[in-house]
Amino acid sequence: MEQKLVDFSAFHSRLRVTGTLHLETALRIGAGGGGGATEQDLPVVKDLAGKPYIPGSSFKGAYRAHLEALLRGMDEKLACLSTDTAARFGGPGAVSGCLSQGDVDKLKEENRDNPAELGQRILKASCWTCRLCGAPWLASKLMVRDMPVVADTWFDRYLIRDGVAIDRDTETVGAGLKFDYEAVPAGTAFRFEMVVDNATGVELGLALLGLREFEDGFVTLGGGRSRGLGEVKLEVDWENGKETWLVTRDGLRAYLLDRTMTSLADEEIRRSYWKAFLDEVAKGGKSDA
Repeated sequence: MEQKLVDFSAFHSRLRVTGTLHLETALRIGAGGGGGATEQDLPVVKDLAGKPYIPGSSFKGAYRAHLEALLRGMDEKLACLSTDTAARFGGPGAVSGCLSQGDVDKLKEENRDNPAELGQRILKASCWTCRLCGAPWLASKLMVRDMPVVADTWFDRYLIRDGVAIDRDTETVGAGLKFDYEAVPAGTAFRFEMVVDNATGVELGLALLGLREFEDGFVTLGGGRSRGLGEVKLEVDWENGKETWLVTRDGLRAYLLDRTMTSLADEEIRRSYWKAFLDEVAKGGKSDA
């Protein structure tokens, strides 16, 4: 069956997943720049009340990078390297298994009077992670909200750790290069919410596989990971059908009328999506199933 572009002009599906992200070790997501006179050299991101939070973009970045690594482990052409900006914005053919800016410019020229065909060709030439997480020329289907701290796990106290910069030439501590940095202590938890709009069934399988990696603690977040920081585990609200659910086009009427959603509490349902994605990868295709 010929693949059809699933865009945002009509409802196709919505997956909502909520949960709690637990810090197994301290976490450091830097605010950028140095602190003020009363702050540490390297503060963490905080909300207006001075409490820590995890930017949704930080989670999504780690999530995407981990998916890219898994996919390239199966076949290098299944996912491009989104951080390779030289290739991404290079000429035609610069990115293996995906699109560069040069490829997109060429497709735009060839389909100047046929935007529908242009969309189809961009979709078919894009790798799995670009289809799910977006690219400069493709809107992301996946959104992660900023993650607020769980109140009863936060005691208004940050960890302050010392660090030193090593002079690589002398292999000794550089003069005046001692610094300190903040981290959020282990045991702190954050509320998690992810929404995936208009993904195909196969793309939903990829999205759910990525979450499974966080559930098993195989993805780290933030900086200082070589020092043991950033180990996390995601506890998903699978059993709460009011918080974590799936709606497809077939169930849209029931959703609008009675807020009836498909629960994902049964692992076999989630497994069916995992399997659909892995089967599609094994066939070497990109299905619209």
